[in-house]
This record gives sequence, C-alpha cells and structure tokens, in this order.
Amino acid sequence: MSASPERGDTPACSCGGQPASPVTAVPPTAVEYAQDLAAILAELHHIRADVHELVSGNAIVSVHHGLLAYTDGESFWWTSPELNHAGSPLLSSEPTLLAAAGQLAEHHAILRAKDAADVVRNGLPLLADVILAEHVDPR
Repeated sequence: MSASPERGDTPACSCGGQPASPVTAVPPTAVEYAQDLAAILAELHHIRADVHELVSGNAIVSVHHGLLAYTDGESFWWTSPELNHAGSPLLSSEPTLLAAAGQLAEHHAILRAKDAADVVRNGLPLLADVILAEHVDPR
C-alpha cells in the first residue's frame, strides 16, 4: 500500500510493513490510492473491486453495480445506496483507507440485497456512464 503514515491506516503494504519516512514519503497517485482501497476491500471484506483511471487524473473503484468510489489520491467519495429523508441518494466521503473500506463494505451489502433494477431507478452512478463521460471527446 502506498499510503503515507499520516493517513492513520496500518494494513499490510507492499513496503514490507515499514512505513515510509515522512520526510521522503511521496503521496500516492489517485490510481495507487484506489488500488490500495481495492486491496483492502479484497483482503478484509472479501469484495472484489476494479480500479479505473479517469482522464481528469482521478480514479474510480468500482465496488458494486451502482457503487463507485472516486478518489483524487487524498480521500474517497461515493453515492450511498441509503436514501435521505427526501428519498434521494446521499453523498458519502472518507479520507482514510480503512474507514472508506468499512463503509463501502456496508454499502456493498445493502446493494447485494437489492435488485439491479432498483439500483438504476435510485439514480446511483453506473460505471459505463462515468467512463463514457470522462473518455469521450465532445467535439
């Protein structure tokens, strides 16, 4: 995992378990941070997630149909499958890997219990729509 020590997360990482020195630590790219989240989801929650790099420099972790976590390399944000009092999806965010993985695992469980048609009707983001919007040249 390429997260710096100040992120407060301690799962196993590709650095041999040793955190990088804060003086020489290089912040992860959005894709690296997304890959770290996908690895934690797989290891701790047994959830397979795909990582996609966006033209904007951000990345998406596709956790489930309708559950896409975006990252800029510093934090994660996604649309929750839980609805607010008006019946609209809520925007969730989390700056740390472990907390984001935990919340996403809870949201994954909610979505697994729903029919895919309900996910689409609730207006949750779909990976194909996001990638199309990011990668198609509007000219």
